[in-house]
Amino acid sequence: MKNKKGALRERMLSSSRYQKMPNPLKWIVGSLSHNLGLKLLSLLMAILLWNYVISTNTSITRSKTVSGITGSVSGQTSLTANQLALNGDPTEKLSGLSVTVEAPQADYSRVSQGNVQVLLDLSSVRAPGTQEVALRATTAYGRVRSISPSSLTLTFENLDSRNVTVNTELTGQSDGYWYNVTRVNPSSVTVSGAASVVQSIASARVSLDVAGLEASSVKAVAYTLLDGNGEEISQAMLNRSTSSISVSVDVYPQRELPFDTDLTGLVTGQPAEGFVVQSVTLQPESAQVAAERELLDSLTELMIEPVSVEGADHSFSARAAVSRLSDFKNVSTEQVYVNVNIVEETVTAYVEGVKVLFSGTPDNLVASYDPLGVFVTGPRSAVEALQRSGMSVNLDLTGYAAGYYLLDPQIDEERYPGLTFESEAVSVTLTDVSTDGADVAE
Repeated sequence: MKNKKGALRERMLSSSRYQKMPNPLKWIVGSLSHNLGLKLLSLLMAILLWNYVISTNTSITRSKTVSGITGSVSGQTSLTANQLALNGDPTEKLSGLSVTVEAPQADYSRVSQGNVQVLLDLSSVRAPGTQEVALRATTAYGRVRSISPSSLTLTFENLDSRNVTVNTELTGQSDGYWYNVTRVNPSSVTVSGAASVVQSIASARVSLDVAGLEASSVKAVAYTLLDGNGEEISQAMLNRSTSSISVSVDVYPQRELPFDTDLTGLVTGQPAEGFVVQSVTLQPESAQVAAERELLDSLTELMIEPVSVEGADHSFSARAAVSRLSDFKNVSTEQVYVNVNIVEETVTAYVEGVKVLFSGTPDNLVASYDPLGVFVTGPRSAVEALQRSGMSVNLDLTGYAAGYYLLDPQIDEERYPGLTFESEAVSVTLTDVSTDGADVAE
């Protein structure tokens, strides 16, 4: 084996090329001819040298397609200057875009969604109508070769603007508290955009959630634009004077209190002669009051301004103001209906000469009675009329024999509505007239 290696060396040394090599190079070639490690090192250096050449040579490129890119809109200021506006929101059309980039080999791996931008530039639009608007893409690495889709079909209209009133609604209100919007700033917003969209706007609504709020506060709240049917209108392509509304809200404890029903505090004056106030009812019977907690806890009822009944001779209804303290923040009603029931004065009188009407008297008997009086109670006019006209009572003598009796009379109250009676017993004598006038009564 040694002889063969020696012979190989002698042949190399004897060659004219080897003889012409400088001494260091001769050493390297000689070392590689019999050292495997150095051979592998040489191969590695060759690979690294090739990679270096590829990475520094910008003429070597590769194409890469990046999908799922979301584009953005530019040029709206120029569009507005041209008195034009985009009708519709292009956001959906600007999602899921694909861009093919030709990048140097060194930058190939860097190309991604994060560094590829797609723009919908509206600055080139000069007239209303439906038209194709090209998309533009840029990247920090390489050159954009294509965009898919390359353009969007969009509709443009003349620019219009409108002042819209802001309406506020409160949600999440808690029992036991009163909420009141004291200030809305601004109270209206100016909206501009596509004419057909702007002309459909009816109002702006602010929905403020006051759940858990127990003290007055100020909050900045976003608003929604509504059409005449209460449907929300997208604000994506509209220019607005402000994006939020400042709402000031007062919050105070609240409780329900009844109205005082004492007649002396509800009415003043005297009814007409012979008439009295029988009763008074209120509608509503109570009200919600908001105030500081200490004041609320000290109250038991509410008062109203009294109603005059001076000279009244019939029932009536009137409105009365609620008496409120200066420290009340709110009373749920400012007025109540007062129903005053006025009736004639009730009197009791003695009616004399009451007639007794007999029924069921046997054929052979004759009835007679002592003078009778009855106490009558009721409205003065009815009692006085009865005193003037007189009255009668009924007695049923069926089954009675000749003799003397104390009998309770029967009064037909249907004939005398609204009156009550108190009568003494009737002294009745039944006389038998069948024995030629002989009196058989004891």
